Amino acid sequence: MKIGILREIKTTENRVLLVPEDVQKIVEAGHEVFVENGAGSYSNFEDAEYESVGAQILPTSEKIFDTVELIGKVHAPLPIEYELLHDDHIIFSFLHLANNADLMNALLKLKATFFAMEMIRSANDGKHPILEAMSKIAGQLAIFEGAKYLERTYGGKGVLFGTADKNNPTRVTIIGAGNAGISATKTALALGAHVNLIDHDFVRLESVSGITNMQNLDRFEFSRGILRELLIETDILIAAVQIPGQKSPILVQKEDVALLGKGSVVIDLSIDQGGCVATSRPTTPENPIFVFQDIIHFCVTNLPSAVPNTSSSALSKAVIPYIIQLAQLGCEEATALNLELRNGMNIYNGKIVNQQLAEVHNIEAYDILELFELSI
Repeated sequence: MKIGILREIKTTENRVLLVPEDVQKIVEAGHEVFVENGAGSYSNFEDAEYESVGAQILPTSEKIFDTVELIGKVHAPLPIEYELLHDDHIIFSFLHLANNADLMNALLKLKATFFAMEMIRSANDGKHPILEAMSKIAGQLAIFEGAKYLERTYGGKGVLFGTADKNNPTRVTIIGAGNAGISATKTALALGAHVNLIDHDFVRLESVSGITNMQNLDRFEFSRGILRELLIETDILIAAVQIPGQKSPILVQKEDVALLGKGSVVIDLSIDQGGCVATSRPTTPENPIFVFQDIIHFCVTNLPSAVPNTSSSALSKAVIPYIIQLAQLGCEEATALNLELRNGMNIYNGKIVNQQLAEVHNIEAYDILELFELSI
């Protein structure tokens, strides 16, 4: 199979889907890889590195689209790319269609096949391996960003995060004990903060273990009453609730945010799926914060793109098994045999084939195996 890696044109997207080390695995498996000129440059992976492992460099995205069958990119297709798509193209990228009806309707008009990386789900344990790789990075970054915006320079409380005052540590409240929430918890505790971790699933909370400074961690089953009590003494609130394929629920209301002290920081890691703090709105790396009722809000979408070398490497490792299987078996056979890929396929030949996505938008979903005219 001919596989193409595009240079991202979304201004805030610095990652590349596959790094040279993993491109080599595809080439060694007998497939051709075509990389757009400069695709890895923002992540510090140069064209020469891709060429050294057997990839071919093409000068433009148009050349990639005209040459390959499977197109790998990080960000969902943008309107300028729609006209370049062929009916037989396979697109492997993040899509987040649950929160973007306009994009979904645009893609449905095309006849290509679209896999949403965030919805690829393991059949054994229900985990989302590609999304989780990015969530762990986002959780760690959330603590670093929160510490920065507590500085008086940005209107924060002017307190030093961590261990400067062991009798009065920074207090961090984290909603969501998923990968992002646990990553943020580990980072905050390692830096000397006190962490309140909240989740609807207390069994999940009790399973949290192997963390430095566990004595500084308090766990609570979510209720709005508990949340409001904790917010009064919270310096940094991190909302890390993500339900793949669905919009995030609003768990923190405006009146809840008002309980935070002046100069506190809200970081909404759920913003890519609409956010779960009522006062949140998407921000950009160029303008990362806004202030609402004296509370600093950091709601940068696509946070892992801030560290593209690290996040591209992690993303590539998570993606490569699926890319190789699609290349080896072809789209239909690979998807029919691999439930994880079936979970990730959103659109096939202009039809929604993901039940979860269809329910969000209240439209009909087609059975992909019936469309393939296959059975397993």
